[in-house]
Amino acid sequence: MPIPYRTLFFLDNATTSILEVKRLDRPDDAAPDQLYHWLLFDKAAGHLTRLDFLSMLSRPQAEEREFEQGSLRFDQHTGVYTSATTRATQQLAASRHGELPQQLATAVEGYLQSV
Repeated sequence: MPIPYRTLFFLDNATTSILEVKRLDRPDDAAPDQLYHWLLFDKAAGHLTRLDFLSMLSRPQAEEREFEQGSLRFDQHTGVYTSATTRATQQLAASRHGELPQQLATAVEGYLQSV
């Protein structure tokens, strides 16, 4: 049975997708790490990795998230992800569309089933 979730943020480029999903099958007072999941999807490998959340900063003009694996800075239109290990940056486009690409949706469903 599919796990219900909502995509809160979705950033994408030709090789990578980064998204935050909220599980809808858990009570709202559950621990944040049980409700919210930041995920990085490598399109070529078809591999999904959970980003280990450290901190966040929300401002009217931009959002910032720090993860063990790197940092993400984004607004309504664009974002930049910087890897903590390689310091390589990726430019991403922010999207508000509701439906994820099929390969990504399948990977997210598999991930949610496993946690």
